[in-house]
Amino acid sequence: MLISHEIPKQLFPYEGLINDYPYVLGHLLKKDPEYAAFYKEKLRLAPYSILDNSAFELGESIPMEELYELGKEYKPTHLVLPDKVNDYHVTLSNAASYLGTYREDDQQYIGVCQGESFDQIFDCVEFYTQNKVDIIALPFDLIPDSDHITVRYRFLNWMLHEKHIPLGIKIHLLGCQNPVEFQLFKTPGIVKSFIHSLDTSSPVVNGWVGNELGPHGLTKPKPKAKLADNLDITLTQDQIDLITKNVKTFRNYVRNS
Repeated sequence: MLISHEIPKQLFPYEGLINDYPYVLGHLLKKDPEYAAFYKEKLRLAPYSILDNSAFELGESIPMEELYELGKEYKPTHLVLPDKVNDYHVTLSNAASYLGTYREDDQQYIGVCQGESFDQIFDCVEFYTQNKVDIIALPFDLIPDSDHITVRYRFLNWMLHEKHIPLGIKIHLLGCQNPVEFQLFKTPGIVKSFIHSLDTSSPVVNGWVGNELGPHGLTKPKPKAKLADNLDITLTQDQIDLITKNVKTFRNYVRNS
């Protein structure tokens, strides 16, 4: 399972130590030249990388033509198709429109599942599978008003046992409410074998606000701060030390060593 954490600029020199792959927010490539230059080189060299459509950060995806142009310029291995949070119909319409208009043979895609029920989320899975989208992403708030710690694990088990999904599917986990969730995917088994990668800024943001991740994950409310709005934050040594500790703890949630 590959792990990536969004980081502020002060930690750019340590990106390769913190992350297994670069995860890039598309809207920041236009907004911040320093961010763009740093990640352009990272994307050029990385065997696996993600350029996200920034729907979570902006409230809606980057316009399709702009997303396409960013993909052509920065050349990520995987581009996230346009989606809308918790909106099943708009997400599938946007994804179909993008693939019909902008699909490139040399570009791999990630399709985000959105909806209000397991059945709608599964319809998204089927659509992406039928359209040969390489990786399927499940956001942390998969179903509105659900238990965000267990909902993705429950969905994958439901999909496996009730829908008999093919075993070759690759899943990306987008963000988290409480990183202790990832312990559910640590035990060897079929569900774990689905998970290809994950991204979350949780250990970093919690580190700079003073929250230490422990055996039971985050024991305080999830911070409201978004990394995308705090790229230029100045960190003290104490904050950097806590971020480092949180990143190590997070790895223990996910991996056996």
